[in-house]
Amino acid sequence: MSIRWRRAWPVLLALVALLAISACGGSDDEDSSSGAASEGGSGSAASEGSGSGGTLRIAMSAGNIPIPDQFLTEGGEGIRFVGVNVYDGLLNWDTAQGDHPPAPIPGLAESWEVADDDLTWTFHLRQGVKFHDGTDFNADAVVFALDRILNPDFEYYQQSQAASGAGTTAQIASYEKVDDYTVQIVTKKPWAFFIYDAAQLRMPSPTAIQTYGSDEYAKHPVGTGPFKVDVYTEGQVMELVRNEDYWGNVPKLDRIILYPMPEPATRLAALQSGQVDWAEVPPPDSVAQLEAAGFNVLLKGYPHIITYMPNLYREPMNNIKVREAIAYGIDREGMMAIINNVGIPADQYFYEGHPWRDDSFEGFHYDPERAKAALAEAGYADGLTITVAHPTGGSGNMFPGPMNEKFQQDMKAIGIDVVLAPLEWNTILSMYRAGFANAEWSDYDMLYFSPNTQAPMFAFAPYLTERIPPAGCCNPMGYSNPDADAIMLAAASEFDLEAQNELLKEFQGTFMRDIASIPVTHDLNLRVLSPSVKGWIQPQSWWGDFTSVWIEE
Repeated sequence: MSIRWRRAWPVLLALVALLAISACGGSDDEDSSSGAASEGGSGSAASEGSGSGGTLRIAMSAGNIPIPDQFLTEGGEGIRFVGVNVYDGLLNWDTAQGDHPPAPIPGLAESWEVADDDLTWTFHLRQGVKFHDGTDFNADAVVFALDRILNPDFEYYQQSQAASGAGTTAQIASYEKVDDYTVQIVTKKPWAFFIYDAAQLRMPSPTAIQTYGSDEYAKHPVGTGPFKVDVYTEGQVMELVRNEDYWGNVPKLDRIILYPMPEPATRLAALQSGQVDWAEVPPPDSVAQLEAAGFNVLLKGYPHIITYMPNLYREPMNNIKVREAIAYGIDREGMMAIINNVGIPADQYFYEGHPWRDDSFEGFHYDPERAKAALAEAGYADGLTITVAHPTGGSGNMFPGPMNEKFQQDMKAIGIDVVLAPLEWNTILSMYRAGFANAEWSDYDMLYFSPNTQAPMFAFAPYLTERIPPAGCCNPMGYSNPDADAIMLAAASEFDLEAQNELLKEFQGTFMRDIASIPVTHDLNLRVLSPSVKGWIQPQSWWGDFTSVWIEE
């Protein structure tokens, strides 16, 4: 079967769902090994009937309240709790289900098509949509949002937002209003991945930006999303209230309160004391205790990985034999035991069954003797010392303290001394964006990082020459392989989904063979909910749909 997916989004969604269901066929067994409710348990909207109302209090793993601009801070945590609630994109994500990783679906654009030139995308906008301030969403609002991040001559251009969104907007060559509810966007080259970029283009209110100024807008954010910002105290709390006039499914919750709690023990204590109803990634050794106390412990596989990114600009990490030693020297099963199996060992960048996994590559497994031999072959028979940066906590990073301590022990056993450098999460993001070639970060040998691999450029941008900083974002390692670049160029130009998947599989196999990244763990999206939280569907995604959630009093 060959499907030209650019012209009919429902067909695309159906095929992506079919591929994703087969890709995740083993995840139920993996999830159930922990004893957790892999399908959401009593947190499944499908099994709970109807209800509404209440206030949901969430302990985020973020170190701060996400700054709620077009492109938010706090990494994926910002999108997870604020981005998808306050804003809509031109496209949204199909997160109201948990059966497969979500695909882009209509959002503020009801439909779209690509011209025969494979460059010109026409988006037909949803009519009757209002921003939270009561103003109209239309084509002028889309052009305003794009001008703010792409047009340096625009009065409301915002440089920091332009930098934050550089990866999403990298392929936009031009854009224009066709009529009040039609916008055309032209890409620089055939770019089949723009469907995913469009889902990241969140739309703020032009009136709010004009009223408060572009630099101050984030203190007064206004989107079209299912929730409005009611209270925003940086570093302390954000409160969202239901948008009664939402164009889609009006939320059942009255209010969401977000608290930044970067320490797992703090999130656990807040949950157990009743301060919050929902905790992201509490300490893994608390899982059995929480289940016994009646909490809903949710796990589910999804496209997200913990990996080590090497500094390829200098010795020793530019020596592939050193990277081989590290890749085979990690006891991934032992690391999973330390975190109570709330992740699964990652022998490649993608898990078994994923359409982008290259099964012709054997993957990396624990083999300390092979690791020692590779280190000797690299010229380091007497050992070496490396410095590894890792976050202290934050968005999607699982348990960096104990995981990196285990890594340190594993490396010691094969002759590598590891100096651990814990850094705040936003500092890690700065390193990731600036790259190891930047003088501020050049003394680090590796970076522990947690990419969201839900979309091609989320997953693969770090392995493209054109994304090496400062020219692009984000390839911090400086990895460059012309063969890999050519494969990705072909994939980005391929609008047939099945053919594209085959190319992306080849691309993943190429950079894995180069050991451009050293995978460790596939995250299982641990979160714990009070039994009073109803209607949540645990997604195979970094972010989900809060409109179905309610609190049982």
